[in-house]
Amino acid sequence: MMVAKQYIFAYGSLINSASRRVTGTAGNSIPVRVQGLKRYWVSFAGTNMRAVGVRPDKDSDCNGVLFEVPQEELAKFDIRERGYVRHTLSQEQVSYLLPGQYKLSDDNTIWVYIYPEDPHKAQFNPISQAYLDVILLGCLEVDESYAREFLETTHLWQDWHNDRLQPRYPRAIKHHQQHRLDALLATCCDEFTARYN
Repeated sequence: MMVAKQYIFAYGSLINSASRRVTGTAGNSIPVRVQGLKRYWVSFAGTNMRAVGVRPDKDSDCNGVLFEVPQEELAKFDIRERGYVRHTLSQEQVSYLLPGQYKLSDDNTIWVYIYPEDPHKAQFNPISQAYLDVILLGCLEVDESYAREFLETTHLWQDWHNDRLQPRYPRAIKHHQQHRLDALLATCCDEFTARYN
């Protein structure tokens, strides 16, 4: 008998394979686009930076990855994503982005962490460049067009803080791709261009 599997739809730092494996056992990623979700920069009380979060929106879509999580590991990701609410996604919302990818069977469950508030009403803490770097490095595990799609479909780009030397983000990743990431940002984000050029 087939055992039902658990998957998480990652749309932020969990896109990055190294970042998600810091938290728990996580399978390989499957690049997808999910219909009915809109991604924002959001804030949480008691934090000094913003993260990305999604809200239901029937007219929007959001790229990310699916990765398998053992049932007993879900609690670890719930702790990491505290402040969000874990909901199920329907298979019909998911489009697979790479040729030849198999569709998950109907008895598998896909989870997503939803931001529970109106992101426009939240306190605007700064965007952490170190956190954004983690996301973009994860996107580049797929390809550059996928990273551009992340940038173009994420909303509320205000109050940017370049904290690469002293990261606010506790799971920051050391890397040597600053120039590549900055070039990518400069082509997509007017806010980045205005602040750093």
